[in-house]
Amino acid sequence: MSSHVGGPERAGERVDAVSGVLRALIHLLSAFGHEAKARWLAERLDASQQGPPDATARTLEELHGVVLGMGGLMDLHLGGASVVESEAANVELERLADQLYRLTR
Repeated sequence: MSSHVGGPERAGERVDAVSGVLRALIHLLSAFGHEAKARWLAERLDASQQGPPDATARTLEELHGVVLGMGGLMDLHLGGASVVESEAANVELERLADQLYRLTR
C-alpha cells in the first residue's frame, strides 16, 4: 500500500498532470528566449518521470518552490514582437505557473 493519498494510481495521475504543465512551460519559455529556465524544467521533467518515488517527491517539491521563489517563474517576463503577444504570453505563463504550484503542493 502506498503512503500517497489516493494510492499509486493517484500519484501517477499527479505526475502525468505535472508533466503536461511542464511540457507547456518548456515550449512557452523556449519560444520567448528563456532557454536556461526551459532546460532546467526539462531536467526536472525527466527526473519526475524516471526516478524512484522518493526522488519524484523531491522533484515535485523543487518545482513547487520555483514558481514563487526568487528568480522563479513568476519573476519572468516574456517579451514578444508586440504588446498583445507579450501580454498573451505572460497571461499563459501565469496560468501554467499557477497550475504547477497547485499540482505540486
